[in-house]
Amino acid sequence: MSQEIRTDLTVRRAGQPEGQAPPMLFLHGLTDSGSGWPSAEAHWGSSYALVIPDQRGHGTSPRFTEEQLAGHPGEVMVQDATGILEQLGEPAVVVGHSLGGAVALTVAVRRPELVRALVLEDPAPLGPDDEQRDPAHGSDVLAGINASLEARDDDDLLRIRREAHPDWPEDELLVTGIAEQQMDLRYLAYGDFKPTTRWPELFATVTVPTLVLSGDDMGEVVMTDEVERALNEIGNAHVRFVRIPASAHCVRREHPHAFFDAVDTFLSTVR
Repeated sequence: MSQEIRTDLTVRRAGQPEGQAPPMLFLHGLTDSGSGWPSAEAHWGSSYALVIPDQRGHGTSPRFTEEQLAGHPGEVMVQDATGILEQLGEPAVVVGHSLGGAVALTVAVRRPELVRALVLEDPAPLGPDDEQRDPAHGSDVLAGINASLEARDDDDLLRIRREAHPDWPEDELLVTGIAEQQMDLRYLAYGDFKPTTRWPELFATVTVPTLVLSGDDMGEVVMTDEVERALNEIGNAHVRFVRIPASAHCVRREHPHAFFDAVDTFLSTVR
């Protein structure tokens, strides 16, 4: 029986039993939840002991307190993830998407002994010129989930999600719509989402094997050509960059085979 992880977050275990396979921690993106990894669970469940939280303010995990909002929610997420990793008994492979990628990268820089390897799907750390708190961006995110919030029932929600993401796997549609309905709306309106360390410093100082995956739709991805050039200039030998053709921000949902092939190739080189 798996040892209970001491945290107030909702955390689900899947895949192999604890101690019988290396741990893999999933950190989802903004407005998503731990239920949004069905393809990843199916793919890696036979090889890893999977640890799948709803990050704070998401899914059924606790909402942010006023004090946590004032002190930067992204930093609270870093503390949450660090607390989980400290209990896993050995360094974990950490897979993070978007905001989850920013949290994962920050944890790995600050506590590298907890992380065996990083897989960052179009990660979204704070940029050099980004505002830490941006209520206008928060308003945009709220507007983006409005259709899910107004869905009449699950059938209506599934229809909305199919229309919005016709190229996503069927099993990732309803769960991500429900995740949008579960969001901490005060947190979104506040507009302060990310850890405070910016990506040039993070990518320059990370010391664990790191794979960054992104798509080639420059209007939709965070890891643009400009960012890729900057990463090449930083020249950190621990960081590898893979761009998946015909993909945007959600690479694993748009081209799962290419995504998993790239990640498995990378993980086969990690000792």
